[in-house]
Parts: sequence; structure tokens; C-alpha cells
Amino acid sequence: MQLHAGPVTADYADGFLRYIRVGDREIVRMIYFAIRDQNWKTLPFTIKKEKIHDGTDHFTVKLTSYIDFQGVKFTWKVQITGLADGTIHFVIKGEARSQFLKNRIGLCILHPTDSLAGRPCSIEHSGGYFSHEFFPEYVSPHQTFLNVSAMQWLVNGSITARLDFEGEVFETEDQRNWSDASFKTYCTPLTIPFPVEVVKGEGFNQSVRLTVSLGGFVYQSVAKKAVRISLLGERQNFPAIGLQIPSDFAIPEPYHTKFLSKTGFSHLRADLFLSTNNWEEKLDCACIISSRLKLPLELVIFVNDELEGKWNLLIDNLKNKTANIQSVALMEEKRRVTSAALIEKYLPLLHCDLPDIRVGVGTDANFAELNRHAFVFENQDFVCYSLNPQVHLPDNLTMVENMPAQFDQVRSAQRLTSGKPVHISPITLKPRFNAVATTGCKENNAYDDRQDTEFAAAWTLGSLKYLSEAGAAAITYFETTGPGGIMKKTTIYPVGILLGFILKWQPHEVQVTQCDLPLMVSSLMLHKPGASCLLLANHSVEEQNVILPENLVPVQIASIVTSFGDIGKPLDVDQELILTSNQVVAVMYS
Repeated sequence: MQLHAGPVTADYADGFLRYIRVGDREIVRMIYFAIRDQNWKTLPFTIKKEKIHDGTDHFTVKLTSYIDFQGVKFTWKVQITGLADGTIHFVIKGEARSQFLKNRIGLCILHPTDSLAGRPCSIEHSGGYFSHEFFPEYVSPHQTFLNVSAMQWLVNGSITARLDFEGEVFETEDQRNWSDASFKTYCTPLTIPFPVEVVKGEGFNQSVRLTVSLGGFVYQSVAKKAVRISLLGERQNFPAIGLQIPSDFAIPEPYHTKFLSKTGFSHLRADLFLSTNNWEEKLDCACIISSRLKLPLELVIFVNDELEGKWNLLIDNLKNKTANIQSVALMEEKRRVTSAALIEKYLPLLHCDLPDIRVGVGTDANFAELNRHAFVFENQDFVCYSLNPQVHLPDNLTMVENMPAQFDQVRSAQRLTSGKPVHISPITLKPRFNAVATTGCKENNAYDDRQDTEFAAAWTLGSLKYLSEAGAAAITYFETTGPGGIMKKTTIYPVGILLGFILKWQPHEVQVTQCDLPLMVSSLMLHKPGASCLLLANHSVEEQNVILPENLVPVQIASIVTSFGDIGKPLDVDQELILTSNQVVAVMYS
């Protein structure tokens, strides 16, 4: 529901404030309270009491929440007050009801990167001194602001926003490292060792106050409007799109083979762990699958200290299978990254022994690991990192709002590596493992129940938009088959239908497009000689009216995910196209 504090509006749901804005000017992306356990998991909570008073220009929200999860018991009260002068005060008072380990307990404030990246910000520090900083333009590997007690920034030419914090020491990080399109101000500082034991009865009291000064800005309430798509000038080559072989290395069934071999995928990713006793058998299986699907392998080889003793055996195996291998990425198994020592010792040998195979380095974890463990990028043919949209929050809206961060990750990787080709591999809806766990635990279920839904297809279109528009060279989306794949048995999932449509259309280039309501609709413009195709995805649960780009007359409009048939006659350029919930549509131009 939307709440009002004078000229300021905010969306409230489940104890969170989202999209705090004046008119259509976003001030703060989100304010919320979270508990992170010793493995950095955000613990689920339940609201048991909630009372909301919504006046015409003020509001009050009072609620009580609790956590009772895997031995963690914690309860807290929240009071959120919005005043007619535009001030919002968010207060929490919590108490531990059990003893447990935590990495963080506290308020979090998200700042939108699309409007703040590269913009100045004044910081008031806990010691009473001030500094003038900037929100980073490229993804910052480490904390951007430290020891924060207040911060103030200019939203536009006249609107000023200020946040004042109490109860803890706060700092700000760049969440684009984990594919979130936000900067996050949080407590407790990471310089304090973690995990920390919380004792039963321990209290936590924190607050944040948002003050907005209009400075003469005249605001207007924003009514629902049509979504407008605009074409910008920049173009990029369309990236190579591949899939990952499932971890069981099962040989695909005939129906899978028919679809996967004829769709137009460029490669198959296969993971080999040299610490296992059956890595040679899995390599053989990967080559059989590669031959059956007529797709070359992107091998990701994970090594530990045993590599030196197995090097000759590894090279002999690879030399005998070069017809199936397109590229090799070398990584350390324990850290899931490529170390400088590994690069220095083994990359020259790989180039010498396998001169026709491209060799890459990077991380099997989030972009943060590549960004924070940079090395000399000289002898590699490409760099790679993986991506998933659920590092912090799993809801649909968060997954959609964070898609633009994928563009910033690619551009930052290009800058970090002096223009090396960037491969994003693999992309999954859920994390495959916990790269920052302090107990070494792994995910129990790495697959998302939304994998076979139209929402997953719409999200994939948005992901492909931002990655390709940034100039990604290659992308590995999901597994071939199964609960994390693009099909199961004889059923092709909506995401498989989408990727199949795009690849069979055989695009050469991607043109940058701009959508004025990116939370609602994503747009991807593809080109090939003599034809263009504009793909649109509705991410919302409501119908969206879309105004197509000017000066282009469509010759055909087809729904991709729900059916392959036409959904209407060719439209005049000034007509609006209506998209139903999670619908993906292709607009053809000659």
C-alpha cells in the first residue's frame, strides 16, 4: 500500500518501506530490518501484530515481528512515522530470545544506483567530522563510505535528502558486486570480527530518520501511465549463448537432443573437479553430450594442490578431446577463483599445450570475488564470473529491480580487465553454493520453483537486455534439462521457448533501448541484415500499455512465451500495445 508523508510517498509491505519518492523522483529504494546468520543468510520472519494509520499527509505503522528459525529466536517492535513535512522516522527495538551466532543485526537502507552512481554525497562521521564523497560510478570492490552517522545528497537540482542514524555505526557498500542495483547503508561495520555470539536477553535499539527538503521543487502526484520505449544509438554484437550440463552428466534423451542441437546455442559448460576420483569419466561424458548435441564445451576445471601431480594426465585427456573443447577456465576449488599463482604457473602451459583452445580466468562465485581479488590480466583470452539474482532477497520485485546492475557489472569487468572479453557463466535463479559461509555449509536446494514459469522467461529477457547492451561476449543461462534447466522430459519451459525464439531468429547486434518504467517492462532490440525484432517483457502482475518506438512501423506482433501465434494486426506507430502479466512479446520490423 502507498503511504503519504506530505510530499513524500512510500510503498509499504511486510514491514518494509520501498520506493520512497517525491513525485516520480526516487529518494530511497528501501528501508528494512534484517538478521544475517553466521553464513550471511537473511533469516525469515513473521509479523504477528500490525497496525497501520494512513492519513492524507501523514502515517504511522506499528508492528511486532519474530524469528524462530534453526535455533535463532528474536523478537522486535517497529514504529514507522511519516510526518506532513516529509520526514520519515523508522525505529526498531529488538530482543534476543535465544543464544545464537550472527554476522549482522540491524537496519538497512538501499539507495538506487541508476540515479546516484557518480553523484556527490556529504558524510557526517561518528567522531563529528565531515567528508565529501561520491557514490561510485563503477562497481566498488570495498565499502564506499565508512563510520557514518548521517549522510546528505542532492536528488536533483533542488531536492535534498538527509539520513540520520542512531544506535549503531553504519557504513555503505556497493551491492552491484552481488548484482543488486543499489548501494546499501547498514550496520555493523565489517571491520568488526564476525560471527558474534548474541546472548539471550540482549537488546538492539536502532533508528534512521529521513528528511527531505524540496528547495522550491513543485511536485505532482504520479498517475498510472503508458510505458514508453525509446531507441538509443549504441549497438553491441549479440553475445554467444550457451547452457550448462547438469551435475549428474546424464546423457540427454532423444527429444532433448533434437531441441538443444537445433536451437542455436553456442556452447555447453561442464564443471570438472580434479579432487574427485571420477573426473576423467565425467570429462568423457561431457564429450559424449557435446557430440550428441553438436555443441562445443566450455570446460571449467577446479583444482587444489593436486594439480601438479595430475597436470600431465589432465593435458593428455584434453589433447585427445580438443575437437569437443572450445574453451577452458582454470579455478581453485576451495576459493572458487583463479589465483595469481595459478595464472603465473599454468596459463602459459595451457596456451602451449592447447594452442587452439581459449583459456580464461575468473570466479565461479559472484562478481565481488573477481572485483576484490584482481590480478594481472594479460595472458587470458577471457574473464568470467557467475550471477544469480537472489543473494539478498528472493521476491519477484527485488529480482526485477536489480536487473540493471548486470549492465554495471559487465562494464566494470571490462574496465578492470582492460577490455578482455567478459563471460557470465553460469546464470542461475538461485545461488548454487554459499561463497561467504563461515561454516562451510552448502545450499540444500539450488533450484528455484519459478524456473518453469513465465516470470523466469520475463526475467531472463531483462537479464539478456542488460548483459548484451553492456557488451558481454558470452553468457551461460541455466542447465540443459531438469529443475534448473530450460526443459524437462518433453516440456520446454517458457525460458527455453524464449531462448529458442531468439537464437533461431539469429540476431547479429543489440541496440540499447530505454524504458521509462523498467520495474514494469524490459525491452531488447535485436538486429540482423534486413530485419529487426523488439522483444518486450511485462514483469508485473497487471496489464501494461506500451508505446512502441517512434518512426518504426511493425509488420508482425507475436506472443513468444504463451503461444507462437499473432496477437493482433500490425499496429500504427502511435498505437499502444497491451501486455498481460509476465507476457513476452516480439515486435517484428522489416
